[in-house]
Amino acid sequence: MSDFILIDNSDPRFETVKKGFNLRWPESGKDADAVYVCQTASDVLKAANTALANNQRITVRSGGHCYEGFVSNKLSGEESTPLAIIDLGLMVGMEYSAEGNISSPYDPDVNYQFRAATGNQNWDGYVSLYKLTNCTVPGGSCYSVGSGGHVTGGGYGLLSRLHGLTVDWLSGIDILVPETDGKSLVAKHVNLNSTGTDRELFIACRGGGGGNFGIILNYYYAALPPAPQQVYLLSLAYPWSSFSTKEQFGQFLKAYWQWFSTHDSEWNSSDPTLANGGLFSLLKLQHRSTGDIHLLVQYTGSDGRVDGTGQAAPFNDFVATMNNAAGITPSVVETGMRYGAIGTAVKKRPFRDAASDARLMDWLYATQTLNGSGDNQRGKYKSVYHVANFGDTEITALWDNLNGADDPLLNQALVQIDSYGGCINTNNETTNPTAVFQRRSLLKSQFQVYWTKPENDAHCISWMQKLYTAYFADQGGKPYADDGHYQGCYINYPDVDMKYTAADHATEDPQWMTLYYGDKAATLVATKQAVDPKNLFRNEMSVPLTMPGDGS
Repeated sequence: MSDFILIDNSDPRFETVKKGFNLRWPESGKDADAVYVCQTASDVLKAANTALANNQRITVRSGGHCYEGFVSNKLSGEESTPLAIIDLGLMVGMEYSAEGNISSPYDPDVNYQFRAATGNQNWDGYVSLYKLTNCTVPGGSCYSVGSGGHVTGGGYGLLSRLHGLTVDWLSGIDILVPETDGKSLVAKHVNLNSTGTDRELFIACRGGGGGNFGIILNYYYAALPPAPQQVYLLSLAYPWSSFSTKEQFGQFLKAYWQWFSTHDSEWNSSDPTLANGGLFSLLKLQHRSTGDIHLLVQYTGSDGRVDGTGQAAPFNDFVATMNNAAGITPSVVETGMRYGAIGTAVKKRPFRDAASDARLMDWLYATQTLNGSGDNQRGKYKSVYHVANFGDTEITALWDNLNGADDPLLNQALVQIDSYGGCINTNNETTNPTAVFQRRSLLKSQFQVYWTKPENDAHCISWMQKLYTAYFADQGGKPYADDGHYQGCYINYPDVDMKYTAADHATEDPQWMTLYYGDKAATLVATKQAVDPKNLFRNEMSVPLTMPGDGS
């Protein structure tokens, strides 16, 4: 019988395992007191209840990719409260039954085709699903991101315009939630057929963010989409020097949004020359000190292939549209395809045409090509969902802050604008409810900056805040949804600045919950009150017990 592994400051592994992917955390004097490493559900239950019995605040870690210090950091004002990290990274595995006879140990009356343990990382999950079932989950490309946080936060990826979000397919979960006395946890299974608070809990875990209501042990799926067989993979580089004016740059950005606005309704067209749900693009607007502007495109047809008659037409049209809007012929990047920043040390050659220049690849190996999570570094991130096209304010902010003076400290700085919409925006929130309110957006941006030395924290964070504030200057510095241009922010790209009205974090923004959850926010708060009234699961941006600004 297995048992959890306790790692504390007497263990030589402690200095390593108390950290996550973002090395800004833990802050000095706010690090955890213990890490409980678990391999089974019983390990997790025993570890969590042991920590609670020791009066430790518990946080949960799957892959360790939390952008803020929610897992690794003690809360301000609670530095004297011991912190224990419940680490699920070794709790892995996948089960499949074509007959759909997989059930939960906590509810044997409900059956599924798939069970995935919450500690699985993206790449291992894709390989297991593909080899066992020829299916996949439309999740992210960074290989080491853990399922625990990725799925429950509404994870998305390069197949999401074709197949939706991870949570749109999620059918059930095993979860540890607080007992009524708030002193220990108990396991239960919940799904859409659950009733009352249990049903609301399941919906909350379909996009409400990790670590808010309990510890998810397993994810269950009644069905999953088939994996593509082949894809085109193309990466293009547009040098900043080729954009001689802000207007030319703005034309390029507007064409990007416009192509998806024009063609998004055709994502699942029966006409293969129009069906474009399998087209996913990542436009990397890098700081000039980082490198060129890059456009990465993955494309597959609705049948998971690209070799049918006219099937590549959307791919060819998209690339031609972007090149025409740029007014230049880009270079083809042959090496260095990845999700984040791409430096100058890449192999390039002149562009000829989209289909000829693209790499025709087996989907699984294309996924492996793009699966780099990058180095463990220090980082800061922000996000926005785009409904409307880019305006002069946004274009000016990007032009001034990305194409301004050279800055050697910004050699890993970019704004990555991903395609969105398609199948994502067709989910029926009445029959298939989730906690994701962003169902009208066409693009989704992630503002990113990475660095290695603590002494550069202030410079890099200040640059990010300046860019973001300028970008949303027309809305007071944030992407509030009230003017119809944006749909707020993505909870899996958390940013503590969004919780406050200013960079000094002195005053809470009463709208921060609606920035992330929109009209779902009040329901999430009510679910929190019902499931975790003692607020055992808390961090700086966890779902609160009352709506921000509510003095009751």
